[in-house]
Amino acid sequence: MTTNLKRIALIGPMPPYRGGITRFTVSLAEKLVEAGHDVLVISFKSQYPKLLYPGKNEKDFSQPTSKANTLFIFSPLKKMDWKTTFDHIQAYQPDFIIYQWWTTFWAPATAWLLRKIKQTGIKTKVLVHNAFPHESTWLDKKLASWALKDAQTFVTMTEAQADRLRSAVHHQVEIQTAPHPIYSQFPASGLSKPEVRRKLRLPMDVPIALFFGFVRPYKGLGILLEAMATLNRNGSNLHLVVAGEFWDDQDRYEKQIVDLGIKEIVTIRADYIPDSEAGLYFEAADLFVAPYTGGTQSGSIKVAMSYQLPLVITDGITDPLILTYPFGYCVAKSGDPQVLTKKIAEILLNRFDAEMNDRAFLQDSWQSLLDVIIQL
Repeated sequence: MTTNLKRIALIGPMPPYRGGITRFTVSLAEKLVEAGHDVLVISFKSQYPKLLYPGKNEKDFSQPTSKANTLFIFSPLKKMDWKTTFDHIQAYQPDFIIYQWWTTFWAPATAWLLRKIKQTGIKTKVLVHNAFPHESTWLDKKLASWALKDAQTFVTMTEAQADRLRSAVHHQVEIQTAPHPIYSQFPASGLSKPEVRRKLRLPMDVPIALFFGFVRPYKGLGILLEAMATLNRNGSNLHLVVAGEFWDDQDRYEKQIVDLGIKEIVTIRADYIPDSEAGLYFEAADLFVAPYTGGTQSGSIKVAMSYQLPLVITDGITDPLILTYPFGYCVAKSGDPQVLTKKIAEILLNRFDAEMNDRAFLQDSWQSLLDVIIQL
């Protein structure tokens, strides 16, 4: 069995950088270490210039540090950092490299590093979160094609992303797919649901729907607000919590809430929610809503699944794990507030009570991805 253990260099953001990709990198690194592999994580010396980062701060120092050996040396724009990263990879002599890709802003650094690695003969798997950015242009496809031209093996987490990737890379490359795993990165509070709601100053006696994460145009919050207004008119007793920093015009959503007359049933926490507090919002909720009009997968959905929350998602989410999710889900047509209203009402009418042994469903999702990554 020990002959299957590998030396693996994993490239991606680690704490204190914040966000879903960071949470994924931490979880992946720790799962690899738990499986017995020797793992070196290469994280970032810098990530984005302030001018190009829509959030208030790209770092969250409240996050727990990972047990994985980590070097903070890579950066998107400084060639000296690219060379330092390559030198450390050569010195480490990994059996293979996992390089994470999700934004074309990293195209120059990616193209340079993958070319240099290819020359060494070290095998590399590019783990694709998004082939192109969510709000992409024709230029993003060109940049992705250039950046990834020296990669030979890719792993995607949806077939839709695999299809997008095929439109930008050579037809002879290998593309493997495994579902985005389920993970719980947030610490448990140990509090009851009423205690959590009291702590967060949320309503005590109504169901709560949670919309969590960065608010961006493709995530469909405006459509969800329309659905909330219809549910309210129909007498549904539901409260919506929007928890996350706005990467879109917050004033526009605030005005929509007022115009729809739903101010009393919507709570907005318009800040980045640190890991030390984020789990509280999932513990307080009764269902999770992801009304996305774009994108094919979501880390926030996977976190919601780890809390066993019923899901209301749109048909843009192409995730096979959801099809076997034992804790309840409904799928609405993307961009249609009327269908979204109907599906939320459907979830509220049904109480899903999965058996405790379905917890195994949550753990096994990681093994599928690890199997694909480790097999070369």
